[in-house]
Amino acid sequence: MNDKMKTSMKRISVLLLCLSWVLCLSAQTVKGKLIDENSQPVPYANVVLLSLPDSVFVSGTISGEDGAFALEATSESQIVKISSIGYKTVYKPTVSPNIGIVQLVSDAQQLGEVVVKADLPKTRVKGDAMVTTVAGTILENAGTGNDLLNKIPGVSANDGNINVFGAGTPEIYINGRKVRDKSELDQLASGNIKNVEVVNNPGSRYDATVNAVIRIQTKKPQGEGFGFNNRFYTGYGYGWNVLDQYNFNYRKGGFDLSGMLYGKKGYTEDHKTMTQKTLLEQTWIQDSYSTTQYDSKNISAMLSLNYQFNENHSLGVRYDYARTPERNETVDPMNTQVYQDNILYEENNTTGWRNTQQTRHTLNTYYNGRIGDWNIDFNADGFWSDTKNPQEMLEQFTPAGGSLQKQTVTTNNLTSNKLYATKLVFSHPLWGGNLSFGGEYTYTNRDNSYMNVEGILNDNNSNIKENSASAFLGNFYSPLFINTLDRSVFSFGIISPFECCKDSVLYCISAYC
Repeated sequence: MNDKMKTSMKRISVLLLCLSWVLCLSAQTVKGKLIDENSQPVPYANVVLLSLPDSVFVSGTISGEDGAFALEATSESQIVKISSIGYKTVYKPTVSPNIGIVQLVSDAQQLGEVVVKADLPKTRVKGDAMVTTVAGTILENAGTGNDLLNKIPGVSANDGNINVFGAGTPEIYINGRKVRDKSELDQLASGNIKNVEVVNNPGSRYDATVNAVIRIQTKKPQGEGFGFNNRFYTGYGYGWNVLDQYNFNYRKGGFDLSGMLYGKKGYTEDHKTMTQKTLLEQTWIQDSYSTTQYDSKNISAMLSLNYQFNENHSLGVRYDYARTPERNETVDPMNTQVYQDNILYEENNTTGWRNTQQTRHTLNTYYNGRIGDWNIDFNADGFWSDTKNPQEMLEQFTPAGGSLQKQTVTTNNLTSNKLYATKLVFSHPLWGGNLSFGGEYTYTNRDNSYMNVEGILNDNNSNIKENSASAFLGNFYSPLFINTLDRSVFSFGIISPFECCKDSVLYCISAYC
């Protein structure tokens, strides 16, 4: 090794050492313990790390059975939000990595009149999931399904963005049916939900790309005859927002017919200010400010038919229709100033609009059965959607020492999606656990066209078709049966693309199809 190479190696080593040192300084483990007013541990409380000053979700965890928690902070300009049903929310800065003991105080406003009729929710670990009971608890009064999920331990749900701590965006199921349109959660009342299961480590029965699963079980309707209810909401933010939902149901014996009509009109605004600083040979600073108004209308309808032959066999079909007649986005304005060494280099101003129109159809059919000790779960889905997205932007920019220049950019984006999916699962008790196997098939077809009237941007037309099939075999053990194996002992899958055995303890076999 020559001297030049030795010098390069030393520089790399020093660089890596410095990088490690910087990373150690920029990250710290924030620890603490939660207790109630009786000095008892508070388990399953949500502990969320938020950035400042925008309060954006960074990471989250839940407290253990002993009330202790730990999570990584990446900056001192962050804050910890601690929340649990029945207690007042607490905020703690991350200046010190050891928050210490935090006593949660009962929320009298939340419990005052409700606690007489309902209890605090109970969360327990069952099989592969953390199960939170909703029926008979104050969670029944949460509001919509989205509102409810935001109160479930280990879950964050804000503005339709659902996140499972440590796992990211989950796959959601309602009564075993996969949710393909998250607006269903806004149409589902929390009072109709029985329990919620959160799975952080899905087994082989789910696709390898799925890192978390939320399973929602609704209450079984009681009584016979015809019934209906109406849900109405109005509120004022930047403008008036109105929601109206009508539900009806007819039950007779094992026959169950239900439907829903839903309409929503909303208005909101988004104001953003951003400064970006780049240090090169010169110092570049880019200051941006934008204001966007959103005015949207949504309508949807649902019709569901179910028939229960007996306690062991039931089947049904459900059709959903959703239409967005218009979703107007008005950009007025978006201003940007670019400075080079504190001297104005360029100024940009953009105004314009975009209007999204969308139509969606969803069809699901299912069969749930039990033959002896065997459980059978079959689902088939069809999904069709068309989206039109015209847009017009007026761009104005003034370069340094130059004159004002303008251009109008008019585009139209058309998208069509089709999806067909089937899934069949067999399960059977085995060795104190549950053996499950089955298969899944999915077909997707997406057409997309993008056109620019002025010819400033290139037109684009694309078509993507995809077929995928998978098979799985797995056995999940109860923690009460074998303490050392609380997840799968054996897992086998043929999946495209394939990711081998997320939860395998002993061994796994991989294959491609």
